Amino acid sequence: MFGFLNLAMLAGLAGLALPILAHLLSKRKFDVVHWGAMQFLELGRRTRRRIRLEELLLLLLRLGVILAIVLAFARPWARGGLFANLSSGPSRDVVYIIDGSYSMGWEGRHVTPHAAAIQWVHESLERLRGGDTVGVLDARDQVRPVVDPPTSDLDLVRAELSRLPGPAGTSRLAPALRQAVQMLSAGTNLRRDVVVLTDGQALPWTLADQATWTRLDAVLKDAAVRPTLWMVHLGSQGEVERVNFSVDRLELSRELTVPEFTVRVQTKVRQSGGVATRRKVYFEINGQRLDDKTLSVNLPPNGEAAVQFEHQFPQVGSYLISVSLDPDHLPGDNRSDAAVLIEEGLPVLLVDGDPQADPVRSETFFARSALTPQSVSSPWVKARVVTAAAFQPDDLQGPAVVFLCNVPKLTPQQTEALQAFVAGGGGLVIAPGDRTDPAAWNQLHAGGAGLLPAAFDVVAAEEDAPMRPVVVANESLLLPGMTMFRDDAPEGGFEFTRVRFARWWRLTLPAVAEPQDPADSEHGGGTRPTTHVAARLNTGDPWIVLRSYDRGHVVQLAGPVDDAWSTLPGRRALAPFLHELVFFLAGHRRGRNVESGAPLLLDIPRGDRAEQYLFRSPTDQQLPAAPAGDELHPAIRLSDTSLPGVYRVEKPDDPAWKEQLFVVNFDREESDLTPLTAAELEKLTEGDRFRVVETVSRMTELQAQDAPRAELWAALLCFVLGLLVFEVFLTRRLVQRGHETVTDDVV
Repeated sequence: MFGFLNLAMLAGLAGLALPILAHLLSKRKFDVVHWGAMQFLELGRRTRRRIRLEELLLLLLRLGVILAIVLAFARPWARGGLFANLSSGPSRDVVYIIDGSYSMGWEGRHVTPHAAAIQWVHESLERLRGGDTVGVLDARDQVRPVVDPPTSDLDLVRAELSRLPGPAGTSRLAPALRQAVQMLSAGTNLRRDVVVLTDGQALPWTLADQATWTRLDAVLKDAAVRPTLWMVHLGSQGEVERVNFSVDRLELSRELTVPEFTVRVQTKVRQSGGVATRRKVYFEINGQRLDDKTLSVNLPPNGEAAVQFEHQFPQVGSYLISVSLDPDHLPGDNRSDAAVLIEEGLPVLLVDGDPQADPVRSETFFARSALTPQSVSSPWVKARVVTAAAFQPDDLQGPAVVFLCNVPKLTPQQTEALQAFVAGGGGLVIAPGDRTDPAAWNQLHAGGAGLLPAAFDVVAAEEDAPMRPVVVANESLLLPGMTMFRDDAPEGGFEFTRVRFARWWRLTLPAVAEPQDPADSEHGGGTRPTTHVAARLNTGDPWIVLRSYDRGHVVQLAGPVDDAWSTLPGRRALAPFLHELVFFLAGHRRGRNVESGAPLLLDIPRGDRAEQYLFRSPTDQQLPAAPAGDELHPAIRLSDTSLPGVYRVEKPDDPAWKEQLFVVNFDREESDLTPLTAAELEKLTEGDRFRVVETVSRMTELQAQDAPRAELWAALLCFVLGLLVFEVFLTRRLVQRGHETVTDDVV
């Protein structure tokens, strides 16, 4: 495209008449006087023709000089194509967003979409010029900055791309786009681009979350220099159907247990697309396949099948449980992992709020007998009893779970110690009774934000209940860990729903916390701690309430665990119920299976330092351990868990150390390979939000069309200079050759 800044300057083209007039005047006819000697100066016909041609060429050359000068003063310009190279234009700030989800590892073509994305960025880097800056984001469950802030050192960018981890987990592209725009806001260049490289899958765009896209549009609107958003789909075009097999997340009956205790592992195997088929499912411990536990399941098209395994661990230690499938085109979801910790008998502290001379009448008699039977030499739980009056903060050094059995109230010192214990990852069970002081305890409720999950109201009695007998409602046992006590569970739920309650505390639950904005959360998602009802009586009153408190959990019962208010000790349910509470609360303290973005925490012996330990990531990268906890409860911490997979804790200088395992989970919905529809793509690109391209050349071409126009006057002046030099040369040659010709003729 061409244009002129000042068309009036074209009037100067009238100057083209000057060389023509000069040429015509030189050809004027004069009276000829014949003189005899002049006949020897007559030129030949061929010589005259050559001179005329050279004179004509000289005329055209002079016309070209004047024409070029006039055009140069008119300041012509051009845009696009080859003319873009005549103008450097403003430099660019570019941020590349690479989708790092495991769907980018599809191996159904000669190169995976993830590898194609990296190659695409390399090719794009070759088109950049000096002054351009580049940033790179790895979009997964959590957005991982790879090159931030943007840099003009392209060799550094190439080096970081070579170290980019393989595809794993899922991705959310809208938060990555917001972060990219924020990165560009600190740039100084006038042209800014964000390039999203993905596989065309619909899932990472989260189009149903309109609020996320509204926030992104607001960020774009408020940007001082609005960046251009580019969308590049790699690897999925032309696929009619992509058949995929996947393993869902593993559900453990408990992730902390003791030797020779059965651990149940449940999951689902899914097929996307395809036809009805049969698939083998493998069970592994620490990477070793157990052939005797291999299953075969039938999978319908777009269907699933539930599988369950059981295993007993003979020794203490940290173990990795895996369920896997035979390889297919998408390896990222062919296996699912979970970490389980096997320990010797778990230490538990029972605080007796109503000690009696007769041990059988003590508040903790039945609980201690159920947890630590005297007839068992190696019990699963090692319970120790102290009275409420003798309970001291030092008693909390060692136990994983504390039971407060009918404790009237806590002293300030005891309250502070328990808050620190639970916040550090400990478990607390509050079992009230007739000695409970509701006013004193409710001060610890603090509207649901304190140590007490629910406020105490009044004591209710069975004779006042509309339904008799008062028992636990079977339909209320829905939370993991409580389903084993349902009537339809194996062994009839241990008769848990047949326990009769004569009295119970009515508990007042706090208001439900509103969901937390994932963009405002430190780790990118989740909700504020919420109180859950794990069991209700058939009167509708809560009987088991639980909530998290920092790293730990608190379980609040509506009555004691002795025989004063219920028939619980007389049923088979007491021992499995209390054991389940202990393993549940102690397991949360260990936290071996966490969500992406949640920190990894490991308790270490007193006297050890964090520098003695290191974490090893799923990509086998060594990561330093940060100190956590306090002097009484030292721990180490790893905050960056943006990469899902198996993490290991090592102690290099201790040969006797046994590595500890953690698993960072991810969203298994990534196995849904449904691509963006034409309607969804149109919704994404509406309002010129995105520009869709396939190749680097096409993006460069569109960028050139948007580039500032290139003025040609400088090139024209250089052309004029060249013409003048050639005009001088031609004139000199014409004169010299004319003289030589005349001389030759005379001779």
